[in-house]
Amino acid sequence: MNEDWSRRQDYYQKIARAFLKHQPAIFFIPPRDLELISEWEKLNLPLEVIIEGIDRTFARRLAGRRKRNIYSLSQCEKEILKAYAQHQERLVGQQAPQAPDPAIKAARVLGEVRSSLETLPAELSDVRRILEEALAALQAVPLEEARLEALDEELDRILWDLTPEEQKREALAAARQDYPGRTDSQLEEIRRTRIVRDRRQQLRLPRLALFYY
Repeated sequence: MNEDWSRRQDYYQKIARAFLKHQPAIFFIPPRDLELISEWEKLNLPLEVIIEGIDRTFARRLAGRRKRNIYSLSQCEKEILKAYAQHQERLVGQQAPQAPDPAIKAARVLGEVRSSLETLPAELSDVRRILEEALAALQAVPLEEARLEALDEELDRILWDLTPEEQKREALAAARQDYPGRTDSQLEEIRRTRIVRDRRQQLRLPRLALFYY
């Protein structure tokens, strides 16, 4: 029990340090980000992969034309999952269990997209359009991975636009509580990331980009 607790504590602390070193103005990881670390732990994401993804996120921010504020671990999740996909590919050369190739991943996403279309409320026509375009990209030869990534980002934008203003206000209030002292513009990206993530879960919408699998 003590050994397991020590291992978990080390996992959480090293992730927190990796994130906070990029943001010296932030002194703690809020509860919602701790929940996200817990999800990564349940998925058995290696510590080094998470740290690599965090570092990549901040490196991309510095290299980008738009200097995007990053105040939440959830904003690092995309790069973390990309790093994990590459980690699995590297393991193949070390005689580890083979990581799924793009065709296998595409087949899985195809099934999840079809399932989502069956249960999607009729009024969500823009979401349906994205999912139908994803079906075409998944079945194209060659597989259109870049198109799937673009559709995934477009789906995020649509889900944000569909979110009621009251829910957006509540999310902003929660972000203010988690990150006291931040300006509304800084908190905007945090609440947007959280809202889109929650909306995907509520509607059971799959990720379309293959690196999530």
